Amino acid sequence: MSYQTSPLVTAAWLKDAIDKKQPNLQVLDASWHMPAFKRDAPKEYAEKHIPTAQFFQMDPYKAQLPTPTRFGEDVSKLGVGSDTHVIVYDNSANFGLFSAARAWWLFRYYGHENVSILDGGLPKWEEAGYETTDVVDKVEPKTFKANPNAALLRTLGDIEVNIEKQQYVLVDLRAAGRFHGTSPEPRPDVKPGHIKGSVSLPFTLLIDQDTKQMKSTDAIREVFKGAAVDLDKSAMIATCGSGVTACFGILAAYLCGIQDVALYDGSWTDYFFNGKPENMVFASNEQKSNI
Repeated sequence: MSYQTSPLVTAAWLKDAIDKKQPNLQVLDASWHMPAFKRDAPKEYAEKHIPTAQFFQMDPYKAQLPTPTRFGEDVSKLGVGSDTHVIVYDNSANFGLFSAARAWWLFRYYGHENVSILDGGLPKWEEAGYETTDVVDKVEPKTFKANPNAALLRTLGDIEVNIEKQQYVLVDLRAAGRFHGTSPEPRPDVKPGHIKGSVSLPFTLLIDQDTKQMKSTDAIREVFKGAAVDLDKSAMIATCGSGVTACFGILAAYLCGIQDVALYDGSWTDYFFNGKPENMVFASNEQKSNI
């Protein structure tokens, strides 16, 4: 397996790597849950996590991206250096992986391609009968130099330009109801709707509902095809509600060999507050100015 190009690892692979004390390997629990689930990720980590795992706090990286210096300092304290193979996972029982995709994207954005996701997350680890622990290992800080890859990020301005020029397909990875404006957004002050010209591809379609792991590349391609997105011909920007589930689309494309899909990190939340009202689509066809 090439650390540089393999975004997924299995529970069996990780167990073997931990048992053999694979050098330059650091496991990170990147669990984060939407407020509606009323779960406390740090508390759950303290009670049960994969041996050797450190807790990667996702909250600071949700509102806005940290400076490269801040990101480098944060992950250095977790035992991550520029030569570390990082394994991220989360403990989502519903999907097998959720916020881990966001953590994977963050490392790639800050210039660290040597990062993989535990496919199926903590549920798959436990399903295999592997032990968990409440012991938090002490790690030696390392040196991590963050070098942001601007090609992997899009801004509000980029989206406004794209609406006019249509150089990219804007793929919205939220659940279908939120895209169509028929179910509430996680934030009560954000009205459900979507950006004009975007297409809906619910992230749940990329997960095998039986195994709670990412679907095969052939199946992923069929999902994109069903959304009228040709992975080999269509340049793509991924979006969602606030930059988390969009990373599923980026991961899925990466698995299919498309490594340059960018994220509109602010996503619908940012666009709702700062975008052009005439480019917002609501189920009721109301514009933001009428709210």
